[in-house]
Amino acid sequence: MTGVDEATALEQVRQGLSARFPTVAPSTVRAVVDDVYAVLDGPVRDYVPLLVERASRDRLRELAKRSGDRQRLVGSGPSGG
Repeated sequence: MTGVDEATALEQVRQGLSARFPTVAPSTVRAVVDDVYAVLDGPVRDYVPLLVERASRDRLRELAKRSGDRQRLVGSGPSGG
């Protein structure tokens, strides 16, 4: 995956997570995604956007719970995702 492809994929991750977590500020979504992305620094880049999305989704789910959002989150259910 090229850097441009990765940047495009990460922007899609940010947009998708912002839609999935409407009670979380877009700036927070961006910060979480960027934080997760920074941790995944290595030579194999093909799966980075997917890994970033999964880890960010988990963090945002916890943030939404802590902020008092008791609504059923889109995409979360008994299976956890």
